[in-house]
Amino acid sequence: MILLSPGGDTAYRTAQPDNTLVVATVDGVFLLEREGDSAWRVAHHALAGCFIAALTRASNGALFAATHGVGMARSDDNGRSWRWINNGIEQFDLWSARAGKLAGRDVVLTGSMPAHLFISDDNGETWRELPALRHVASAAQWTFPPPPRLGHVKEIVIADDVLYVGIEIGALLRSRNGGQSFEDLKIDPDVGECDLHRILIDPRRPGRILIANGLMGLMRSDDNGATWRKDGKLPEMDYPDAYVMHPDDPDLLFVSAAVGWPPHWYKLGRARGKIARSRDGGKTWERLFGGLPDGQRALFSAMTIAVESGKTSIFAGDTDGQIFESRNGGDRWSVIADLPPLSKGDFYRAMAKGRPAIANLDDMAFNAKATARIAATKV
Repeated sequence: MILLSPGGDTAYRTAQPDNTLVVATVDGVFLLEREGDSAWRVAHHALAGCFIAALTRASNGALFAATHGVGMARSDDNGRSWRWINNGIEQFDLWSARAGKLAGRDVVLTGSMPAHLFISDDNGETWRELPALRHVASAAQWTFPPPPRLGHVKEIVIADDVLYVGIEIGALLRSRNGGQSFEDLKIDPDVGECDLHRILIDPRRPGRILIANGLMGLMRSDDNGATWRKDGKLPEMDYPDAYVMHPDDPDLLFVSAAVGWPPHWYKLGRARGKIARSRDGGKTWERLFGGLPDGQRALFSAMTIAVESGKTSIFAGDTDGQIFESRNGGDRWSVIADLPPLSKGDFYRAMAKGRPAIANLDDMAFNAKATARIAATKV
């Protein structure tokens, strides 16, 4: 089973071909299935009416869906039926979720707007907050450009018993003690420049942390977060969002990005989403074509990678609801489904054709550096 969502799991390795794709949309969860090499089909639709932000799967097979506004749901039958599991969750606008192992325990974590982090060690039956997340010095400055301008937990990663949390906008946080305390890995002296979208870490590259920073582009640290620098320049792309790493080759990366930043997209009515590939750990990038659109309205808000017997498949979903698949490592792509939008927050609404002004989308506020950068960018 492969999951595709804006804020959840992004990499899979299987011994057999996996012919089930679970997709998080603004209108619930869709199960796509196929037999052998036949076309994908919609086999089931669940949680209709719920905006799904993230999907993650525990080691026992349970699926978890984090939603905007309704909290967390769990499925024990591969996504066919769901039940709400909000005992202990106190913020219901969830943006991210991740299952893994911390301190020898199987846990599930989810993060919200405003930025709070919740953890469960009983398969989601009960939750408790990790309050140390908000005890770091930068917490008072966390923000988000649209009203109500509240920073949120956009990314959660567990790597070698270390917990990483990305705040949009404000911080990259690390905990070596299961969330009892956090350290702020200072990406930039200006908290407003720390726009964390995705975090990639692999133990085969000790000390390396790769991030997708919405305001500054792709960035890297090769000394375990002590210092940071910009990574290779993306071709004709400014705003990186979805970011995935090959599970067997940590130098093979794929990223989705758009031209300019949200103020540009909203004015033009299109983000011109693109996908690029790096074979050298992010130092250089090539833009991918081979069936991908060029200049469309939508932004690719979700991407995942699946490897089976040496074959690499990539799935990407956009804010118009099109699901793209490449079965050969990104060289050729095809549309396999048309679903409701896959979107980080309200991007899908913001780029709707001919829409009226919407206050909580258009009234954006950025820090001084980002404002200048946006103003100087020609799109």
